[in-house]
Amino acid sequence: MTRRGLILSATALAAQTTKKPAGPSLTVSLPGGKSMKTSQMVGSPCAVTIFKTTCPHCQKSLPIMEKVMKEYSAKGFRAVAVAVDQNPEPLVLDFAKNYKISFPLGWASIDDICKFLDLKPEQLYVPAMMVFDRTGKVRGRYPGGDAFFNMEEANLRNLVEMLVKETKKS
Repeated sequence: MTRRGLILSATALAAQTTKKPAGPSLTVSLPGGKSMKTSQMVGSPCAVTIFKTTCPHCQKSLPIMEKVMKEYSAKGFRAVAVAVDQNPEPLVLDFAKNYKISFPLGWASIDDICKFLDLKPEQLYVPAMMVFDRTGKVRGRYPGGDAFFNMEEANLRNLVEMLVKETKKS
């Protein structure tokens, strides 16, 4: 094997053994002092919703996500919601209880959320959502006010159905 062939083979092997998400990642603080990275969900199709606990649209949106999550979790779909509230932990806990949300709810700083969404703080409007395929590639980016939310349940269900049917890449 030539030196060039050996370098190309080594590069290809390194690319195969490194599982790096194709899209952005966000560190989410969770109740009880825990945290998670959205990139931990690589391997499953997933949705990340940005919300505010007092937002009426968010109060409608997250129960829709809960319904879709319950329907598709057995097929690998996962979800997390990230609050932008001040003093978020008690608000997130109350929100989860009041709206019967079973998937992880947490929070992150406005700066980190805006970096994740590739927005400036003045452009952040909630709810906002990013949907990822099994490889971590962004398959849907829906800023607050997007037409996606006009028929959110049908749109989300169609997108998730497509993503869970895609063959898992080895």
